[in-house]
Amino acid sequence: MVLAGCKWGAAFAACLLLCASPLLAAQKPVPHKKLPRLSSIAIAVNGDELPLDPAPRIVGKGGGRLVVPVVRIYSALGIAISRRGNAITASAPGKRIVLTIGSSRAIIDGRSVTMEVPAMTIDAATYVPLRFVAESLGAQATFNRHANRVEVVSSLVGRNPALEQPGVDGASQVVGSVNAVDLNSSPQSLTVERGPNVRTVAISSDAKIELQDVVARTSTPGQLIDVHVGDAVSVFVLHDGRVASVIVRYASRIGTIAAVSPSQFVLNTGFIVTPDKSTTISLNAEPATFGDLKPGDAVVVRLNPDTNEKRQIIVSRAVTATAAPAGPVTIESFKFDAQHALRAGDAFNVTMHGTPAGRATFDIGTYLTGLPLTESPPGVYAARYVIPPNVSFGQTPVYGHLAAGGVQAPRAEAPGLLAVSSTPPQIVDIAPLNGQSVNNDRPSIYATFRAPAGVGINPSSAIITVNGLDVTPSATRTDQFITYSPSVALGDGPIAVQVRVADQAGNLQTRSWSFTIHAH
Repeated sequence: MVLAGCKWGAAFAACLLLCASPLLAAQKPVPHKKLPRLSSIAIAVNGDELPLDPAPRIVGKGGGRLVVPVVRIYSALGIAISRRGNAITASAPGKRIVLTIGSSRAIIDGRSVTMEVPAMTIDAATYVPLRFVAESLGAQATFNRHANRVEVVSSLVGRNPALEQPGVDGASQVVGSVNAVDLNSSPQSLTVERGPNVRTVAISSDAKIELQDVVARTSTPGQLIDVHVGDAVSVFVLHDGRVASVIVRYASRIGTIAAVSPSQFVLNTGFIVTPDKSTTISLNAEPATFGDLKPGDAVVVRLNPDTNEKRQIIVSRAVTATAAPAGPVTIESFKFDAQHALRAGDAFNVTMHGTPAGRATFDIGTYLTGLPLTESPPGVYAARYVIPPNVSFGQTPVYGHLAAGGVQAPRAEAPGLLAVSSTPPQIVDIAPLNGQSVNNDRPSIYATFRAPAGVGINPSSAIITVNGLDVTPSATRTDQFITYSPSVALGDGPIAVQVRVADQAGNLQTRSWSFTIHAH
């Protein structure tokens, strides 16, 4: 059964890495649909080999459908890409292509077309059918199954992709990847690169900065300090040269390291991470190397959603509390009182004991930093923090800072980890499908779950009703799925199903659908 395999995805992926030694090289691992194919499909555009991450994929049942990383292909041809929300626009001289994640409808030069399968996101990269790439470009696109290779040959190229795209009323848009962030200049600036082109843009204090996590599907206001090198960025410049807004997009992968090999590691979610040459790694906010990583470390991988480059790996490791060192400024204790994952509107208290008459702040990982603590009475610093909307992150350490008289105390880490989710869980796969007709009067009815923010599903919250009757007591529930097999025949006719589930933070999601039984 498909559901049974999902449960072992992380364990199997860990075995793949751990069995990579020469001693076990002869053992052939069992394929698992959640992991990349062991023999990736190669891809070449106009004869140039593209990186295998992201690689083309086979998706779906019955032999599947070949889908390819469309943004990587367009970018290789020098075609300008912009993205807002789920809408992706590709522009070149005489060419404009618009597609939407989750939709099979697309626009090519003002003409509506239908793809065989909807545009989809896999491991933070956007995939479409190979046939659509050929149609959208007027190109030749082939898949050689014997060579396991995709070839795209296109006369539509822009080898010198422009950073700046004209808008209306003299405005323009600078699109690319963040090359550098300068917080010391006045005004502060952002350097954007795209292919061989590089441009530095001054960011005025009134410019609006929006941070979008395309995996967690969150959008939050931010500051330039929140922008990371490698993020995808769109800078909207007015006719007078002032920056009106900056939209920063990234993809986050959150989890715990299940296993580490010499060149990659796998998260407990089954996601395999192979660092790029440009990837930077930090461990407990200090620079680190790949060799420093260990199973059990909490990880946030920050990817560019357009190029899939892994520019940052942020690692947190629990440390054993030690006595505060002797000295003029010390933190004696630091803690917070959240006992479970939180959601928007929830609050928690932070308390620090240390040298009096100082300035105290706390950080929630690298997501929220420099949050103030107020001293009262002397030597006791406290704050009550309310989770704002559109903030999500997985298990993350909380750090305390204290300075007095120009002297900084060693940073303190609170016991435990904090997780926040403002995004409801997703009910991903269902069976039977909506509108489907089945000839079995005792069909297996199920739904699978996913928590995009990484806080996990609360299995006891899952409820399933069939034709208005709560059948949860007869169902099987886990943190990945709920399934119900009727003990008596349901009878011919329409069957209405509703599934409800919440994540560990209490965010609720409901999905309803119906199918028809024709057994007689």
